[in-house]
This record gives sequence, C-alpha cells and structure tokens, in this order.
Amino acid sequence: APALKVATAWAAVAITSWADFAAMLAAFYTLLLICDWLWKKFVRPLCEMRGWVKRLRRRQDDDD
Repeated sequence: APALKVATAWAAVAITSWADFAAMLAAFYTLLLICDWLWKKFVRPLCEMRGWVKRLRRRQDDDD
C-alpha cells in the first residue's frame, strides 16, 4: 500500500521517469539558489534596516 501511494503521488506531479525526476531536482535546486540570492541581496538588508533581523557582524582585517 505505501508503494502504491508513492507511485500515485509521483504520477500526480507528472514524474514518470528518472529524467523527469532529475529535471524536478534541478528545478528545485535552481529555485533554492535564486531564493538564497534574493535573501542575501534584497530581503536581509531590508529586514536589517527595519530592525527585524540582527545585523551581521563583519570580521575586521588586522592591519599588521
């Protein structure tokens, strides 16, 4: 029964082959990378300016 449920779920999202599965993983990974970039470039600085997120402390370079 559990295998049938998994097979039905995979078919519901049109994953019928390993190539489809790989394409889905690639799309998911790309989405994660885009979300990470948006967070670092736009969302986190906005949240830091508003005080919702604590500012990151940058490491100071030694002037030796």
